[in-house]
Amino acid sequence: MKTLDRKAAEIFRALLALQTTKIDNSDGTYMPVYLELIGRIDKYDFFSLAHYGQQNGDAMRDPEMLFALHKETQQFIPYYYRNDYCGIEQNSVKWSEDGIALNPRLQAEHTTFANQWLRNIAAQQGILWQHSDWLRTAY
Repeated sequence: MKTLDRKAAEIFRALLALQTTKIDNSDGTYMPVYLELIGRIDKYDFFSLAHYGQQNGDAMRDPEMLFALHKETQQFIPYYYRNDYCGIEQNSVKWSEDGIALNPRLQAEHTTFANQWLRNIAAQQGILWQHSDWLRTAY
């Protein structure tokens, strides 16, 4: 499975280190980012990272991605993408009692997107990652 590259992983750790579910440092210029721990099993913690918009009073994911953090390797694995405005929902990895089902091509696409998206989030929200050695131990 593909994992976030070093910079994207540092940004994700920086977001986790903020210890808040809503990150909104842009004075309304950009959409807030929501980060939530959504589950734990065996060797993994699962997180949701999302932007939300509204349409007809309903919350719309624009987008939402799910990530698995492997507890031993500390690597983030992007595995789910959803954009409600586009009607897209993709699951590239499924964990079950029978093991892991993987769509390698789609999971690689999710990882490429997540690497760039996290850089965009960092720039938009003023999250600095260039000097973040301390963040490696924050989570």
